[in-house]
Amino acid sequence: MFTDEEINAIENLITEQDGRLYIRCQITGRDKIAKPEEIVRQLWIYRLMNRYNYPRDRIRVESPVYFGSSAEPRFADIVVLHEDLEHPYIIFEVKRPNRRDGLEQLKSYCNAQGSPIGVWSNGNEIIRLYKEEPNIFVEIPEIPSYGQSLRDILAQRWTIKWLEEHDELKQGKTTLKKILLDLEELVLGNAGVDVFEEVFKLIYAKLYDEWTGLNDPSYKLEFFVGDRSPAEVKRAITNLLEGAKREWPGIFEPTDRIKLRDNHLKVCVSFLEKIKLFNSNLQIIDEAFEYLIPQVSKKKEGQFFTPRPVIDMVVKMLNPKANEFVIDPACGSGGFLLHAVMWVAGGIISGKPLPENARNFAQNKIYGIDFNEKAVKIAKAINLIVGDGKSHVYKDNSLAPHTWSDETKSGLRGRLLRFPSDSVKDRENQEKFLFFDFDVLMTNPPFAGTVKERDILRLYKLAEKNGKLVDKIGRHILFLERSLQFLKPGGRMAIVLPQGLLNNTSAEYIRRFIIEEARILAVVGLHVNTFKPHTGTKTSVLFLRKYTEEEKQKIQQIRLKYEGEWEEFLENLKEKYQNLSWDSPVDEEEIPEELRSFLETYFENREEIGELPTEETEVEETDATEEKNRGKKPLAVLIQEKSELEEVLREKEEELRSAKAGRKAELKKEIKALQKKIDKLIKEISQRTLAGQISLVLNDERITEAFKKYWLDGKVMKELDYPIFFAVNEKPIKDESGEYRYKKNPDGSFVLDEHGHPVIDHDLDEIAEAFIKFAKEQLAKGDNHFDFWREKDGSI
Repeated sequence: MFTDEEINAIENLITEQDGRLYIRCQITGRDKIAKPEEIVRQLWIYRLMNRYNYPRDRIRVESPVYFGSSAEPRFADIVVLHEDLEHPYIIFEVKRPNRRDGLEQLKSYCNAQGSPIGVWSNGNEIIRLYKEEPNIFVEIPEIPSYGQSLRDILAQRWTIKWLEEHDELKQGKTTLKKILLDLEELVLGNAGVDVFEEVFKLIYAKLYDEWTGLNDPSYKLEFFVGDRSPAEVKRAITNLLEGAKREWPGIFEPTDRIKLRDNHLKVCVSFLEKIKLFNSNLQIIDEAFEYLIPQVSKKKEGQFFTPRPVIDMVVKMLNPKANEFVIDPACGSGGFLLHAVMWVAGGIISGKPLPENARNFAQNKIYGIDFNEKAVKIAKAINLIVGDGKSHVYKDNSLAPHTWSDETKSGLRGRLLRFPSDSVKDRENQEKFLFFDFDVLMTNPPFAGTVKERDILRLYKLAEKNGKLVDKIGRHILFLERSLQFLKPGGRMAIVLPQGLLNNTSAEYIRRFIIEEARILAVVGLHVNTFKPHTGTKTSVLFLRKYTEEEKQKIQQIRLKYEGEWEEFLENLKEKYQNLSWDSPVDEEEIPEELRSFLETYFENREEIGELPTEETEVEETDATEEKNRGKKPLAVLIQEKSELEEVLREKEEELRSAKAGRKAELKKEIKALQKKIDKLIKEISQRTLAGQISLVLNDERITEAFKKYWLDGKVMKELDYPIFFAVNEKPIKDESGEYRYKKNPDGSFVLDEHGHPVIDHDLDEIAEAFIKFAKEQLAKGDNHFDFWREKDGSI
């Protein structure tokens, strides 16, 4: 907040005495211990005297404040007196950096002393309050200077140019999220309204006010408090909201109105009036709504706003073109879609009309779907504003097209993939909305939660394991397959996934599915802090290009080439492991690598054959295991049951030899039923022992076929063998607490971009540049999977 000149002046007041640092107070002349809070106080005293020109005799420190009949006073940090040198005019509550408390304390001081102005600051942030009535405080845009009246401050009218110059989001002075935290403490927490809805209305109205100013430089902004009454402020903001609803319809109902009480609305407007929302990428709006969407909802749905540097990297790497159709099937607030428009527009979203190609792209080529109503509202609003009144953002569950609304189906019908040579498949797709022809897909799907609905599960190959439909599966896993369904053959995509999906042994079948369906272009590992404070899950961005039909045919030809070799390989295995039963000894070191890998992937687990449980522990262990494994019994219990059934079988067979004719028929039925139970137990036991698993692979037709596919997949991978771009995000976007890390100059000040906003410190831009170089190198070698980086004239 403070200039080098102010900081240097205060540093000159600091001395060392007996190993401790002291600072001389500019008002009392006494030395005080140089604690951080005291340094902030002296910085403000210096500014009051040198920028605001208040004489020293009008400034007091540690000024007593009395509350009612209380004999013990509290002490205000700084008080600027009226000209009568008796009554407080401005009261300061200062805190050490990063402290956020004290706002209520400041208001109580102002009420007790009758001071019209209160200022809170921790040296990094400032809140300036004007007391209109007891307990009703609004923020004012500036502290009055010496000789300047409060009315002079309140009566100012601003143009968009003035707002641009005085934007308090510049230089990192504050953030929209911090402003909302302050408003929650002052009014929103107890306003009795839906905070999201009311703040959204205010932001929508403010965007319209700025948009009007950007398109008419002489326009005087209406989103301000000034010296207007609460009713006058309410009238002005209501008019702006109505204008926004006319210009960008479809977000609010015609009957929607601002529900905040007039005095509460005035406080909110006073805090928002000096920030400019139309900045380089509208990131500040994302941050605000990420705060507003309840934490419980975020944790339950696992849906977190993607940091803009990650979005920028993805868009830059995928290079969407003005003539391509783009979708995000879990679009949230629409960050990927907005940045795709920015990329095509060649720069920022300023609020002014886009270039014609970017305008057409925003209006006709950008699509989004999300199941979170509030996130969709944000995405729709931003896309309407950027797209000049048009938007293709829909509220629905991308994973369940059979539940889509008529609006979603109507909006996406034109993007369905057609199958001219297969009329049955084409008709089915027109009914079920499974396959689409988007050129580019970018998404960060929700990680939390599982899908259990069978009508959804049966739509996906990944929901089937070992020939059976799973009971449940992670939502993000289905989003991976669904994303490929949205892409046309040859389309490209980027998806944020938990890193475990790319390296856990249990996820091998997912990786093989990916390799079957698409060419892997790149994998970028994100830092663990990327989605903090909401989650510390380690994530990666996976970049794919979906195979064309020709490429799939080529893969099929490779499979056919190795059919003969497979038959020979299988016969050798059968010879090696002939007469193998579930309890046969097997040397793990001698198992061929392909078979060992398949066993680990196909079978859920493996147990050692140990001692049988005693009768005392059997029930206890079985109950615990059943609870853990949904009814699965320990291997030892199954072996014991098998042994007991075999003993009963032997007795029945012995009885059969001497039984009479009538009894023989009954015994044969009983023996058949027993044998069936034993066979079932042997299969279950075999699935959990090494020898048994090998036996099943070689003798169970369905499992043998699965192994064949697995083995042939390995041959395909070796033949296709292609380079993949790998990178790791080593410089985190955020710190451990989830706050953005900004670049600093040698003097400790923020590095600012061309719009005056702090620059986030990260290495994702370098990763994107390295990928582009890699892509062009592969293109030069004839790899057309990277042809989206070819220039318009065909050059590289």
